[in-house]
Amino acid sequence: QRQADLSKSGSNTKAALDNATAALANAEANVNQAKVNTRLAAINVQYAHVTAPFDGSVTARKVSVGDYVGASGATVLATIVQIAPIYVTFNVSEQDVLTIRAEMRRRGLTPADLKKIAVEVGLQTDDGYPHKGTLDYASPTIDPSTGTLMARAELANADRVLLPGMFVRVRVPLDTQANALLVPDAALGSDQSGRYLLVVNKDNVVEQRNVDVGQLDGSSRVIVKGIGAQDKVVVNGLLRAIPGQKVDPKMAAAASGAK
Repeated sequence: QRQADLSKSGSNTKAALDNATAALANAEANVNQAKVNTRLAAINVQYAHVTAPFDGSVTARKVSVGDYVGASGATVLATIVQIAPIYVTFNVSEQDVLTIRAEMRRRGLTPADLKKIAVEVGLQTDDGYPHKGTLDYASPTIDPSTGTLMARAELANADRVLLPGMFVRVRVPLDTQANALLVPDAALGSDQSGRYLLVVNKDNVVEQRNVDVGQLDGSSRVIVKGIGAQDKVVVNGLLRAIPGQKVDPKMAAAASGAK
């Protein structure tokens, strides 16, 4: 600016002004290049750090310090496993899918309300289904080769009891059923006609009754149809109880929670 002012007043030559202008343009170009180099260096620093999009635990590393990586493509350095929350993938039979969809319609739920459907999970050593979560995803189609639909539940897993790769039991409780008729699940038998129970009639004769069953509640099974609350169900000595044979029944108290 000083050179420009001197040139206007006739105190400086045009050559000096041109030299000053050229020096200013060169300095500005150097500043811009420095900014570009700074941004490039920041990008290169980011390449030197690996950031996961979720929290988790890193498994055993795949490479060691000094190993050359990326020679023929991307190199897996390690695997990050997400534990909290954790996802449980399971398959639902076509019949259960129809039941769940009917319950969703009854409750006015849409596919966008999947997270409102509760899911309960139990480990092989758990009594019942103590781990609670919600439905996270359901496949839009049924696998024709298995007749099942793949679904996924999300559980908070705050205590980190559930680990990736574990086998679990899954239950989708649709509704609370008041005054449900329960029998020990071990008392149920099955044959070509379906599930059945052995009951003792008023003449103390063993009968085989086909039944429709509901969900499992602990070690008890809900009986939807086939017997009544007053029927005497054989729960012990099943191998000795033969339909049509007269027996001397011994009454026992129902298990806790069973009716």
